[in-house]
Amino acid sequence: MNHARLFDIMSGKATDPAASITRIGLAALEPGYRLAVSLRNRRFDHGRRTPARLPRPVISVGNLTTGGTGKTPMVIELARRLLAMNHHPAVLMRGYMADHPTADSDEAEELSRELGPEVPVMPNPDRVKGARQVLEEHPQVTVFLLDDGFQHRQVHRDLDIVLIDATCPFGFDHLLPRGLLREPVTGLRRADMVIVTRCDLVTPDDLATIDRQIEAVTGRPPADHTISLWTGFRDPYDHDLPADHLNNKQVVAASAIGNPAAFERMLESAAGRVLHAHRYDDHHAYTQQEIKHILADAERHQADAVVVTEKDWVKWRRILNEEVTPDLDRVPVIRPKLGVRLMRGGQMLNNMIDKAVSPDVPAVDVNRLP
Repeated sequence: MNHARLFDIMSGKATDPAASITRIGLAALEPGYRLAVSLRNRRFDHGRRTPARLPRPVISVGNLTTGGTGKTPMVIELARRLLAMNHHPAVLMRGYMADHPTADSDEAEELSRELGPEVPVMPNPDRVKGARQVLEEHPQVTVFLLDDGFQHRQVHRDLDIVLIDATCPFGFDHLLPRGLLREPVTGLRRADMVIVTRCDLVTPDDLATIDRQIEAVTGRPPADHTISLWTGFRDPYDHDLPADHLNNKQVVAASAIGNPAAFERMLESAAGRVLHAHRYDDHHAYTQQEIKHILADAERHQADAVVVTEKDWVKWRRILNEEVTPDLDRVPVIRPKLGVRLMRGGQMLNNMIDKAVSPDVPAVDVNRLP
């Protein structure tokens, strides 16, 4: 079952008999998942498990739901803010997954390409070992960014940021597998900051409703809202293109990401017309045949370009060969450069960052890490 069909079932959009039966089956599994999450959280809440403190301050960026919430551009934004504050950040990612052996290496490569050599990116399922390795290779690092860290409670964090995607804020109001929530919404009370992302893709009334729901849980409104931006584009040869490059152009889209609808809506705003959108499951491993099919489809539609995400392009470039590459000259493949704008200016975020990475935070000897 592909992700689009599954999301239609979870949301209730699909009303056919098969969808109804599937919802009943998924709902039967939800209490077991809820119990497992509750027992795990209680161990940390009651002190039976103690998070490890890393040798440098830690800023965690995470979410309540599976799928895309705009986490990657926020990690990039935080890294750039830290650099501007004369810090030396490094990103700790969760590492490789058995069922998707290249998924996290793709995301690590995407972050590395965006941030450059100034910001080390370390994928390792053991964040403590990852931190030790980073400091052995880059002792100048002064702060860690914990990517997808909200549920990774094994590591202490000095600033806990949770992102809520305005286009699907609470995972269809159900825990996995019936919905998209990784844990109950009450988990937001652990967060130091809640930031609502992709606010430009919902109405002001919908955004106000989301804010009220967050405040009802946490006792305070979200710290900020963000607007997703495409600051420009890159072509297959990594040449920069202006933000208006797609104006009045006809394009075909292709993506294998957690929230393809948000990507496609932004593309519709940037391009003259989106002729067709190819969707694949998140972390999908493209084949050469699939890429040739997408390029042929673009030629058939007389598209000016194929537009993919940076995450997709990382996968594409690995398998492009002499047979496929010439097609890129006939139909160029471009991808947007991601950015975010904090609608309230980000001063609260800057203050919280400054507090988290202040010299008063006790240091830990890397050689004494467990």
